[in-house]
Amino acid sequence: MEVKKFELTREDYIFVVATLLSWGFKRITKKDSYTTFRRLDLSPPRDITGAEVGFSYTANGYTVVVWTTYLEAEGKWRDTATDACWVLIREGDVEKYFAKPMPRIPGVIVKLLSYAWISKWKVDNRPLCDHCSGYMHITRKTGSRQYYWICENNHHHVGNKSKFKSWDCNLPPKAQLFLDKRRELSKNYRDRIKKEKKVVVPAAVKRKRWPIGKPYNKT
Repeated sequence: MEVKKFELTREDYIFVVATLLSWGFKRITKKDSYTTFRRLDLSPPRDITGAEVGFSYTANGYTVVVWTTYLEAEGKWRDTATDACWVLIREGDVEKYFAKPMPRIPGVIVKLLSYAWISKWKVDNRPLCDHCSGYMHITRKTGSRQYYWICENNHHHVGNKSKFKSWDCNLPPKAQLFLDKRRELSKNYRDRIKKEKKVVVPAAVKRKRWPIGKPYNKT
């Protein structure tokens, strides 16, 4: 029996666009991209053809960015296995959070939109420090994917120490259930790989960054 190859369709793209726009995301225009490329003098880390469609949402000092891998000029998704969908959060030009890359396999649309909604919720509900009432900031343990919120206004804190909150603080139950399930699957995968004594380099480590020719223009 022949196994049908999984491919995303134009209808999938239309659904993603309609959903993101209904949530308040805005399309990243060619002018937006050109300005960013020129201001920072960006250069791709590998050969890339076509401009994929992206969306952004800004609130409380953070911007959620969603890259779809859809090439609108060509009217198609990038070829399977050549790229993945991404959801990230930036503070100015600085990337503060990356969801895991999402290869285009069955279920990718639900996963992409789920991470987009959760990331939007997090910036909409950016926590305040319980001690100084200042905005808390996204940070991550070095060399790991463990994100959390931190406030470093130490001189306003009892004991002059930084204060922390869970990355998922106050997250709605359904969103928490989704993340818990994703993390359980990831843990099971890591445990299996470890048992098989294989070495897998995390995506956060092997991700190729875009070289910045004018870092002095970063915001």
